[in-house]
Amino acid sequence: MALRDPESAWQPFSAYPGTGAGVLVSHGFTGGPASVIHLARRLAEAGFNVECPRLTGHGPAWRELAKATREDWLRDLRAALERLKARGGPVFVAGLSMGGTLALRLAETDPAIRGVALVNHALVFGHPLVPLAFLLKHLVPSTPGIASDILDSGISEPACDRTPTAGVEQVYRLAREARAALPSLRQPLLIFKSREDHVLPARNAPLTLQEAGSADKELVWLQHSYHVATMDHDKELIADRCIAFFTRLAREVP
Repeated sequence: MALRDPESAWQPFSAYPGTGAGVLVSHGFTGGPASVIHLARRLAEAGFNVECPRLTGHGPAWRELAKATREDWLRDLRAALERLKARGGPVFVAGLSMGGTLALRLAETDPAIRGVALVNHALVFGHPLVPLAFLLKHLVPSTPGIASDILDSGISEPACDRTPTAGVEQVYRLAREARAALPSLRQPLLIFKSREDHVLPARNAPLTLQEAGSADKELVWLQHSYHVATMDHDKELIADRCIAFFTRLAREVP
């Protein structure tokens, strides 16, 4: 069934079924909580406390997103993370696309995070103009939207109507910062990457696997999904592996 674009598709999601481990789940650039809601709900059904906020500026209209910065998005996620920490159990982070990059950045700066799961995250970009977004934003304020790169033809992703170039600059700067700190990452890392992704190049996954300082790290290639894999044919595989990953790590906490 295709997801429509009502306001409910943009609502944050939170669930506190227990008093133990918590997972922060982040959507990506121009998308919203609907793109990762299946993963968030599966985690909650497995007994994890879950926070899935709507990042600043994200909604149907791109002009609001053009005003947002990576610091805004990190602040949104840190606030949600503190709510999970307040329950007293171990905390983990997961994210789709830019949400994965944000998850990496959080883990690089917060040792309390015990594990990281990434789905088609962004560290490097295929389009040669992305590094020039800081200049292009003054000439081309927005470009066509990048949503719904999904193999399943029955599913569509609620997303901004266009892609703000100023926002692309923020994502690029975030990715550079996250990559620079990768060698310092120590938390266990689970990476999912679609074999066919029309938004971000495949080399993001092996690059992260190679450069991350984590001793416990694994790459899972997705064979049946495009970029928005958390809404695509592999969504159950992603949820199952994330649940197993976070469950194992939660049991290892003293």
